[in-house]
Amino acid sequence: MTITSSDTLRPKPQHSSIPNVESPHRKVGVFDVSGHPRTITSMSTPSPASEALDPGAPAPFGRDSVVRTVVANPVTTLLVQRALVMEVAHPAVAAAVEHHSRFRAHPLSRAWVTADAAVRLLFGGDEVARGAVRQIHRVHDAIHGDIPGDTAPGSPGAPAGYSAHHATLLTWVWATLVDTAETGFTRWVRPFGPLEADAFYAEMRSFARFLGIPDAMLPAGRTEFGRYLEDVIGGGALGTSEVSRRVARQVLWFRHWSVPAPVVRLERALALVTVDPRLLDALDLRPSPSDAAVGTRIDAALVRHYRRVPHLPAVLPVLYVALRRPSIGLSGRLGRIRQLPR
Repeated sequence: MTITSSDTLRPKPQHSSIPNVESPHRKVGVFDVSGHPRTITSMSTPSPASEALDPGAPAPFGRDSVVRTVVANPVTTLLVQRALVMEVAHPAVAAAVEHHSRFRAHPLSRAWVTADAAVRLLFGGDEVARGAVRQIHRVHDAIHGDIPGDTAPGSPGAPAGYSAHHATLLTWVWATLVDTAETGFTRWVRPFGPLEADAFYAEMRSFARFLGIPDAMLPAGRTEFGRYLEDVIGGGALGTSEVSRRVARQVLWFRHWSVPAPVVRLERALALVTVDPRLLDALDLRPSPSDAAVGTRIDAALVRHYRRVPHLPAVLPVLYVALRRPSIGLSGRLGRIRQLPR
């Protein structure tokens, strides 16, 4: 996978949309960390394995879920590349993607499997959501290995190996989804209402527990989550390996015959204007002037006009789950039917 000459990496422009981290009113993503010292050091502490799934844990999203409202809005999908770049900035996550992901050769099937599991988790009932999370855990069972030796010496959070069941890595991936989903929704759709922000975070925290991330690994509230982001992004653990930098470029400058180049460029441009500039520096990502201009124009247009666009009904993901549901666990149900007394 290569970067075309028109997209040669050049010195990056100023990211005016991100407040200066030295400002008295400091933000990391959409989370205010004003006056809060960095105290969470989870990226540099030993990582426990994720806990076994709790068979009694309820599905985290109900009919009136704020997370469902956020994710059902299609504009949030424009920041998929942003979340992926944040994820692979961690050297262990990047190594897992480099060694195990099929996104380079089979991008559409890989995207479909991910989207299918996500929709079932978010919009399915208890049985469907639990089936999706068990599927994710089975996939994660096979994802483990060694981290290449090019991570910066002494970097925090640089274990000798990786596993998709490491709770530290799962927590970071979860955090990128929290920050990215809220960024897309509150930036382009509408601000959260008085109670929605806390409800959104509480639901996402329950979602993390449903996935098996230990409660002690999760920031207790939005303020603590803001500190966690600041600690990780500013703590020197991210972007310390060549694998992280290489995979981030492969995500942003993705090339495959099945994925239209304009779609890749749109998501790249929006990712580059919304990712924290410190991550771009750590990953040595410098958008071209044309990408920076495109991202700034589209971002401004979405801010001004998207909320006036008629939105698709939120029932569509639920309808998808309802139509797909007979295929989930079908073989098991058929087996139970055969065992019924005649």
